[in-house]
Amino acid sequence: MKFLLTNDDGYNAQGIILLRDKLLKYGDVTIVAPFEHMSAKSASITLGDWLKVDKIDDHTYAVHGTPTDCTSLALGGLNIDCDIVVSGCNNGPNLSYDVLLSGTIGACFGAAVFRKKTVAFSAPFDDFTCLIEHFDEIWEYINKHNLLSEEYVLNVNLPRSPYKGIALARLFYRKDRYYYDQKEDMYYALRDTQEYLEMPEDADCRLVKEGYVVITPVSRIPFDDAQFEAVKKKVQDK
Repeated sequence: MKFLLTNDDGYNAQGIILLRDKLLKYGDVTIVAPFEHMSAKSASITLGDWLKVDKIDDHTYAVHGTPTDCTSLALGGLNIDCDIVVSGCNNGPNLSYDVLLSGTIGACFGAAVFRKKTVAFSAPFDDFTCLIEHFDEIWEYINKHNLLSEEYVLNVNLPRSPYKGIALARLFYRKDRYYYDQKEDMYYALRDTQEYLEMPEDADCRLVKEGYVVITPVSRIPFDDAQFEAVKKKVQDK
């Protein structure tokens, strides 16, 4: 098995090093990750400009660009041969609509263009305990149930202790409140997230709070056939 490993926290971040060490049990690992922290870059990509790449060693490349630059360059420029693209392990969760903002998930979207199987791992802020203690169990669960696919990004969020098990979950669109503190012409962005007990029992945000490793398939294409048919009917009815 050959893994391409990336992230949005930087090529030498704690989470990617821990995840690399876990994946080495299952195959060869090549890291192509941002040179520096690139969180919340979504699937932004550099086009019509140069990308600087530092070769750290034979299995590690640091790209002066976004997470999506990393996967696109690895597969389309460096021509790295891989079976699976893995992103993470992110220092912080990627739940609900945050998958739209996440560089961790964005890197997987970039790889999905190349029809690669992709999986993203995210941990609570500054807590990789579940990754360290339960990764093998999670990886075996993913493979036992053949959850990896070219048709979606597999989004895995790890809980804080105590660990209760593994659960499939729906991506729940939280009702959050955004607000800003102002100081002269500066604004500091803040957010209060919805209380998890208000959410459905199978919501990703709720299950991870309750101690479960949450696995959610995220569509690589933002298109819904049912919504299209509903809009099409509105046009036809007129």
